[in-house]
Amino acid sequence: MKNNHLSVSWWRSIDKIIFIPILILLFIGIIAISSASQKFGTINLKSNLMWNKHLIFCILSLFTIFIISKLSTKQIIILSISLFSLSIILCFTALIISQETKGATRWLNFIYFSIQPSELAKPTFIILSSLLFVRYKIKEDFSLIINLFCLSLISLILIMQPDFGMLILICVVWVIQLLTINIKSKILYPIISAILGIFLLCFFILDHVRFRIMNYLFSGIGDNYQITKSIDSFKSGGFFGQGIGEGIISKKLPDSHSDFVYALISEELGIIVAIIILFLYMIPYIRIHYICQRSSNLFIITSLTGLSNIFLFQTIINISSTLNIIPTKGMTLPFISYGGSSLFSSALLIGFILVLIKDDINE
Repeated sequence: MKNNHLSVSWWRSIDKIIFIPILILLFIGIIAISSASQKFGTINLKSNLMWNKHLIFCILSLFTIFIISKLSTKQIIILSISLFSLSIILCFTALIISQETKGATRWLNFIYFSIQPSELAKPTFIILSSLLFVRYKIKEDFSLIINLFCLSLISLILIMQPDFGMLILICVVWVIQLLTINIKSKILYPIISAILGIFLLCFFILDHVRFRIMNYLFSGIGDNYQITKSIDSFKSGGFFGQGIGEGIISKKLPDSHSDFVYALISEELGIIVAIIILFLYMIPYIRIHYICQRSSNLFIITSLTGLSNIFLFQTIINISSTLNIIPTKGMTLPFISYGGSSLFSSALLIGFILVLIKDDINE
């Protein structure tokens, strides 16, 4: 009876307009990964392992949302500082000891699984930077310098890994947070100029960044197998799709379970379902910004703005890459793509959002 009471109390306390679309996205992801795993064979150990691991990741992500959303704003600040510090340590560890995978050193490998520590940095850095932004806004002290140092630290790690897509994502969202607190122009413009300068420098010093951009602008420079198959998958799906498990073209994509899962969904379930998925991502985003408009708490506004933009921009980057609107970035689709680190990071993000909204309403 006590557990039932706690569950009912929790359900009443959370924002269901945000949580229900997340549940639906998780369910769609389970269907998509079940289908994607068939490319390894229907009675194949690797296929079963992927499917089982994804189910476990989904259950753990729901548990993470449940636990985090029961915390207070003060507790998620402490948790974010701790997890951000841990992610920085693990990222440097990965750079030193991990083996290169697909041209990057982002993962720490264990016996049965691997983790991408930089995924932890996304939601936790947003909370930390929001705290420092608000402190600077009130006191105009050294908080902005600390914030810039943290941004520089995570940016350095992402450049060294390398992970240019996440670098862009974090920097852009950080600048939007900076704009949210209405910082003085004489501080704003030099910071934005410095970030743009770093992006330009990355183009010249990082071969893979330059290659992807040039290959996108001038097709034929490199191998466009994945993006060609991705576009063909959309065409094959039409409006209503080929049916669950019936995708043929998307199964030939090496990353149909991760970066190109949206192409698989479009082929098997059709463009109509693909558009519905976009709306499922937009509903929490619109809801969060509606709440921000009504809130008077600058920390909550800055945090929710950052978290919602991370969530939506990552979605846009993934889908745009799949459709060849932008160069491929190697970024997962939140709550749908396979990957424990990505699911845990997204669950943390949603958990933080639910806490902030709950505390804002109770103020």
